[in-house]
Formats: sequence, structure tokens, C-alpha cells
Amino acid sequence: MRILFISLFVVSVQFGFSQSRNSDSSEFGGPYPLQLNSEAIPCITANQYDELEKSTQENLSRLNITNDRNAVTLFSWPLRTAAGIDDCSFYGITNFLDQDNTSGLLDWNCGAVTYNGHKGTDICTWPYPFLKMDSNSIEVIAAAPGTILNKVDGNFDKNCVTNSSTPNYISILHADGSVAHYYHMKKNSLTTKSIGQTVVAGEFLGIVGSSGNSTAPHLHFEVWSGSTVSTLKDSYAGPCNSINANSWWINQKPYTEPAVIHNSVNSSAPIIPSCPSTETPNEDTCYSSGSTANFVIFMRNETAGTTVNMRIVRPNGNTYSSWTHACTGNYTFSYWYWIYTLPTQTGTYIFETVYNGDTCRSNFKVNCFAGIPDLANKSNVLVSPNPFIENTLIQTDFDLNGCSLEIMSMTGVLVKEYRNLSGSKIVIGRDQLYSGIYLLQIIKGNELMGRSKLVVSN
Repeated sequence: MRILFISLFVVSVQFGFSQSRNSDSSEFGGPYPLQLNSEAIPCITANQYDELEKSTQENLSRLNITNDRNAVTLFSWPLRTAAGIDDCSFYGITNFLDQDNTSGLLDWNCGAVTYNGHKGTDICTWPYPFLKMDSNSIEVIAAAPGTILNKVDGNFDKNCVTNSSTPNYISILHADGSVAHYYHMKKNSLTTKSIGQTVVAGEFLGIVGSSGNSTAPHLHFEVWSGSTVSTLKDSYAGPCNSINANSWWINQKPYTEPAVIHNSVNSSAPIIPSCPSTETPNEDTCYSSGSTANFVIFMRNETAGTTVNMRIVRPNGNTYSSWTHACTGNYTFSYWYWIYTLPTQTGTYIFETVYNGDTCRSNFKVNCFAGIPDLANKSNVLVSPNPFIENTLIQTDFDLNGCSLEIMSMTGVLVKEYRNLSGSKIVIGRDQLYSGIYLLQIIKGNELMGRSKLVVSN
């Protein structure tokens, strides 16, 4: 099956997923706008390959490591999520190694999921690749044990177009003499270990980034059986792999992996700005009864002729609402969303999706801020405008000197804090605040001086 790639090399304006203002609306969405490397923008340029071969051979000579002829190198998956990340999945493959030495395209499975001359596997992080990069959400790990052979760090890591800049990367030499190259990592994220030191399988190597000749955060994973690119190997085994017969993976993943890799309940549509700005998900877990919310799914390898089943599950396990998405196209990455009116019953709900035999879930609450909507009327703190988009004025009937202003999430987590206040007014911005509802409170010593609901909108 040939997968359709969507390439938007220049996105000139910031945009959100278009949406209707009506609740219980039809579905919206389509192919996800992801910039991809191509023959015109290769992951590694010819000059960079020359430099890579040179450093590989020099370091091999300096380290003087003897190969074990009986050793066999097998790889585990070279990426993992950082602690605390609970997405149903986090990646998709946008390019395999090109098996065709002419102008044609041919991957290991006889498809065309590659670009002309590509020499490795491109694994993109998704959705929100720049947000994942900024928050160190996806870690590059050693796919097999070995010795650090090359290591380059400290280079700019938010490239979007070709510029032949130097990537951040690491190369690992294995016992059998093969070498795995891990390219495009985040600046200053690489392991503190140096060339000549050893790593074990699964050991942290760095963070996925977009350094070097990269158009979006991804890992370019490339394998050589020796010290030059002429010894290139394809880590995948398949009917059209003419380079090597056997797979290098302990458990080779299938050619496509159709799945809903993330679902969420959003207060408003996600914002996908021009590369390389960070995305704003606008996800929330706290809603008032009878309000509306966006129910968003992100899909990998969406396959025409299949169906996604979705439902909102009540606190007692019964279904509040259910619907389906009929897949009519083949997309590497796609997104879809629906706007629904929420129930009135207080409690914790589940947004559930079932696709290709897998279930993805996310929780949200209705009326989790019960009582807080009345705070503004009872409080000695006035917030205006409220909701606000960029800035809001907070006024009190007491002197703020010696006070601290805290903004809390509805789960009780401190999000922002202001100190060294004076007077009875303060203007705050939405910096680092996603759209949603917060609790604002003013503290002096151990005394609660005032509080109010704070609503951030788009």
C-alpha cells in the first residue's frame, strides 16, 4: 500500500483546525500538515556524508577496537517517551531507505515510502512535534549496545528548510563492527558520555530535534556494516530489500501501523503555527455542564475503507454519545474532530476511540470546578476582562504589598506565581497559560486574601 504524504514546506500563516461554531456538528479535519524531507532536502547532504566517513574512520583507528566476528547486532526500537507522557503512541515513519539506485522510488516492502537517495529510516514524532521537542517528551535511546564512535552537539535544532547546517548526532559502534547513526537531535540534549565510552541497549542518547538538514523534528536512523556509506544496510527485511536478506530488528514492526495515537478533549481547536513555532494543543480536562468541547483524534496510517468508533462514556460506564469516522483516504498522519455539547451530570468521563483493534482513551471532568463560577461575585478580587485572550486587569480592595498571586490549575497544580506586588492593581498576560479555567488566589503570609475564577480563551 502506498501512503500519501502531505508536504507543506512553507506555512506562511498561523492557523488552527477550522471549525464550526455549532455544537454537535459534522466532522472536520484531514491530512495533518507536516513538513517532510525530500530529494531536494535530504536528511544528510553529500558533504556531510564525507565528513561522517572521515570522522568514523579516524575514530575507529584511534579507538582500535577489535570486531567480534561471531557477534550479531539486533536492534530494539530507538525511541521512547519520557516519564509522564501517556499518549497512546508518539511516532510515525515518513521515509524508509530507498532501494532503487536510479531515479525511481522503492522501499523494502516494494512501496514508495521514501525519497530518491534516502539512506535510512525517518521516524517523526507526532502530534505536536515541536511541543514534544520543547518539553523533552521523546527520547532517543541506544537500539543496541556498543561504543560511542561519533558525537556532535551544540548546533541549532529548529530547522524547517534546507540549509546544510551541522546536525546534532551520535554514532554507536557495535561488537560486529556495524555502526548505527542517530541524526537531527535537539541541541545540548546528547548524553554526557564521550567518544570511546560504552552504552547499553535502551540507554538515553538524546532528544528528538530538527537539527541539520531537517524540515521537522524526527530521528534519521541509519545503519552501516562498516566505516563507509558504501556498506549501507537496510534495517528492515522484505521482498524488495536487495541489500540484505535478514532484518536487523529484534521485532520488526509492520510496514504500516494504523492507529489512533492520541485523542483529547479540547476547549478550542489546536493551534498549528508556522514552522518552527511551538504548537498549542488547547487540551483541557475540566468543563462546565452543558458547555461544548472539541473531541479530537490524531491518526497514523489511516487506511481507506476502515472505520474508527468513538464514544463518550459516562461515570457509570454507560454511553453518553457515540459516533464513527469512515476512513476514505490513505494518510501517513491525519486528524479529525467533532464538537459536542457536554452532559450535565457531574463526574469523570472518558473519550474512547477504537481503531484497528486498539483502544485509546482520555479522561475529562464535568463540573470539576463546582462552586468556583460564583467566586467573582463573593470575592474582593475583580478580574476584567474574564475570559481574556492576551491580558487582563486584576483589581483588589486591599493593598497587594507583601502578597503573592498564584494561578492554579483545576487539579490544584501551581501554574504561575507573581511576587513583589504593590498597589491594588496588576495586569497579567497569558504567557504559559493554555486556554481553560484556573483558580486565582492572593496570599499574604499564610492568609488567603482573595480569590477568583480566571478564564483564558482564544
